[in-house]
Amino acid sequence: MTPAQLAEWRERLQADWAQVREELIAELKANRRSDWAEQIEGCERDQLVDLITRLRLPKVDLLIARLKRIDAALCQMDLDLYGLCSDCEEPLTLAQLAQDPSLQRCPSCETRYRRGFHAHEL
Repeated sequence: MTPAQLAEWRERLQADWAQVREELIAELKANRRSDWAEQIEGCERDQLVDLITRLRLPKVDLLIARLKRIDAALCQMDLDLYGLCSDCEEPLTLAQLAQDPSLQRCPSCETRYRRGFHAHEL
């Protein structure tokens, strides 16, 4: 992975994060949860994930999941772990990352994860 590719994916992730944040704010306002929307508008990236995990609105669950994936990918970049499967630590392919820069797992680990195999988690 080149530094230019890493910078491109970081920009995409940050743009996706901003877009999902705006969708989340709009959904909260639509659900008459303006108090939450106002709190989210003033949050930094690291504060937002913590705040939204306290929400219990079914309509925003997908947005919250997407924000968590984006935040995890950005954190991996900060730790120089970006592009590695979060379970087996094998490198993800450039094609996989180009399709979804927030990708967390290789296909085999993703399959196991979706089947409920989480024994590796503490």
